[in-house]
Amino acid sequence: MRVLFLVVDGLSPRHVDREVMPALTTLALAGGWSRPGGVGVMPSSTYPNHATFATGSPPAAHGIIANQIPTASGAMPSWQVGLSVPTLFDAMHAAGRQSAAVFGDGHLVGATGAGNASFLWPVGPHPDGVALDPLGYAKDRETAAIVVEAVHSGAELVFAQLNQPDTVAHIFGPDSEEALCQYGRTDVHVGTIIDSLRADWDDWVAIVVSDHSQEPVTEPEPVDLHAAAAGAVGLGGLVLDDGAAAVAGGELAHDTGWLTAVDGVEGFQRVGRDVVLVWCGPGRYFSPTEVPVRGVHGSPRTASQVGVVTGGHPAAQQLGAAISHRRPAASAWAPTVAGLLGLPPTHRGDRSVRNDADMGLLGPS
Repeated sequence: MRVLFLVVDGLSPRHVDREVMPALTTLALAGGWSRPGGVGVMPSSTYPNHATFATGSPPAAHGIIANQIPTASGAMPSWQVGLSVPTLFDAMHAAGRQSAAVFGDGHLVGATGAGNASFLWPVGPHPDGVALDPLGYAKDRETAAIVVEAVHSGAELVFAQLNQPDTVAHIFGPDSEEALCQYGRTDVHVGTIIDSLRADWDDWVAIVVSDHSQEPVTEPEPVDLHAAAAGAVGLGGLVLDDGAAAVAGGELAHDTGWLTAVDGVEGFQRVGRDVVLVWCGPGRYFSPTEVPVRGVHGSPRTASQVGVVTGGHPAAQQLGAAISHRRPAASAWAPTVAGLLGLPPTHRGDRSVRNDADMGLLGPS
């Protein structure tokens, strides 16, 4: 058996339809499909959810609690902090088996702990000549070509991410004409990747997900947590903005009373002893100044994830049936993949996950 785990970044389940994404919709109808979508971890952002995909652990356990993480010395990018639990790549490496990791967003190498992958792209910055999107990530046509190389390399696990839907949705809005056109272009690349499996179709289970959805920005005036934090008398700490989510660290996380008075804050939850995750109301975003963003994620409203399964291996039918009846949690994918590949236990929080995927989508609920 071989497993493809393909993440289409920022794609909402509502956009998987014949008009927008005919190839992915055809795969979904022929295989297995969670029509309402899976359920991501909070914040509904790229790095926490990819880290959970790779480990089966929630953010509080794997350590990637946000895209940017507050520390005693200031903000640190999550991909530099790294993971505190083993990954699928570690399990494959320890078993002497081949895995591949291919990312349009190169920061995901660190955020997923993919350093032990046998086939890794990119290694460091994207190579010269690779076409980049306006936010500096590899265009999907570039990434898809490398994913096909990874498939042909013989890797038993291919973990990949296509980034452009997220970029275009941020710039123009997730339901804009520009975004819908990009989803269609990405759909062609998804089809190309799936076609590369056809020579050994009976060996493959192919899983196509997204890490989060996006929602449109309808209010140009941002929610300024920085000003509110400055007015929280006697409290020190750090605020880091991340679209519809933000994190407050240090003393600001110890006494959360100041958050209840901030206009635009919809909710918050503790994600660590010194960190609180905050999210704003619909149509809003966090920033000290107005920025030209038209689509955001991070709140519970954008935690819905695409979930599609295809492939010729009999396990693909079983898994497809499972997600058709039960919304897949982001944390269920790693134990499911581990079970499919017969890997030793990975981890989920501080509990072992059996290698028969009893904590995954093919085991009991």
